[in-house]
Amino acid sequence: MTWTRFVVATLLTSLLIGAPTSWAVDTSPADEPPGAGANAAAAVSDVFYVPGKAIVCGVSGVLWVATMAVTLGALYDEAANFVKGGCGGRWVLTGEDIKPAKSY
Repeated sequence: MTWTRFVVATLLTSLLIGAPTSWAVDTSPADEPPGAGANAAAAVSDVFYVPGKAIVCGVSGVLWVATMAVTLGALYDEAANFVKGGCGGRWVLTGEDIKPAKSY
């Protein structure tokens, strides 16, 4: 019984130490361009996304003005975060934004 455990432990150790590193190599294609479906979905999404982004940006501007008025400018950095959050980032979606995520 002890001899069997020794042999199994030795084989397991040799497998773990001598395991080829190619098992962990990612063989998927690098960056595939978005397909026609992703581009079409981005175009349709922009119909709702762009006006929604404009509304959020406008509301954040109003919040900035209100915060500056109430605090008399004391919370300028915090008020600026309203506008940065609402108006920052992408305004138009592309197929690259819509394409499916890489699955493993």
